[in-house]
Amino acid sequence: MPSLIGRALTLYRRFTGGNAPYVRLTLGVLASVGLGWLTSRGLNWSEVSHVLGGLSPYGIALALLVFLVGNVARAYGWQLLFLGERITVARLFLIQNMGLGLNNLLPVRIASEAIQFTLLTLRDGVSRGTALATLGMIRVMDIWATTLLLALGIPFVSGAGQLARYAVGGIIFSLLLLVLVHFLGWSSRGLPLMRRLPLLGDLASSVAELEGRKGRLAASLVVSMAHWIVLGLSGWVVAWSMDISLSPPQATLVVLAAIFFATTVPSLPGAIGTFEAAMVYVMGFFGVDKSVAFPYSLIMHALLFLPPTLLAAIFLPREGIGSLGELRSRAQSWKEDASPKQTAS
Repeated sequence: MPSLIGRALTLYRRFTGGNAPYVRLTLGVLASVGLGWLTSRGLNWSEVSHVLGGLSPYGIALALLVFLVGNVARAYGWQLLFLGERITVARLFLIQNMGLGLNNLLPVRIASEAIQFTLLTLRDGVSRGTALATLGMIRVMDIWATTLLLALGIPFVSGAGQLARYAVGGIIFSLLLLVLVHFLGWSSRGLPLMRRLPLLGDLASSVAELEGRKGRLAASLVVSMAHWIVLGLSGWVVAWSMDISLSPPQATLVVLAAIFFATTVPSLPGAIGTFEAAMVYVMGFFGVDKSVAFPYSLIMHALLFLPPTLLAAIFLPREGIGSLGELRSRAQSWKEDASPKQTAS
């Protein structure tokens, strides 16, 4: 596995200018340490310890169960995007969590999609175009789902008005993604560049096929929204077990905002510091005291990040990725496909 990570970082440096991972790592350390310090400054640590000591193990167990149900829903939404290739929800659940779990251990967030793509193509026989298209589209669905939930929640959830500017930014970004998806679907219809870049051509063809299945896309979006709502319910269960006055819609918005921020900005592995900062900041909109919001953020951080990491530690070594001969040869062919072919004059 260390060789796989090293290989991924080498390819990433090659395509992003060489020093990008180190710059991002530096920014991540600064963001995590700086935001973590600001968030913990002035806390009443005895009150924090009291809140943590009063946790109900049954409440945490219930929240974990709800969280896992949400992850299964996300895997089902992903499965809906596979049109011509059969793959089970259980398998996608494992692939999804193995990628997320390894990502939690790295400061440069390139592992999740890279590992998921590798597993789909090398272990499950999924075509490159389908793997890339479904991985990209499920991310688009996540962004659309979170943006819609945020926009729908602002008018009806007390204290959520301060999130309006983030909803506007999300809507703009979502529309740009929609334009990109439409362009990829259109470009599959004989654009010369697609013939010169076979890997990109495979992606565009798969996107075009998905774009023609509006019902599947709509169903995947609905399931993605359900996934985020269930994650919000797991956050509400934790809040309920800690006697924090958050309603289910408020808890959902807190989880949405914290995950979006923590997975967007550079940080230390596992979004240490940045996740807590985002969650404490958003909970302030709903009148939750910092000395209660901080221990809540610690529990939610563990709930959302530990299960995928443990699943990756258990199942990823069993995938046989330690032997990299096949992966290296495939990566070389993908790299050659990504290079423009010279045309005869």
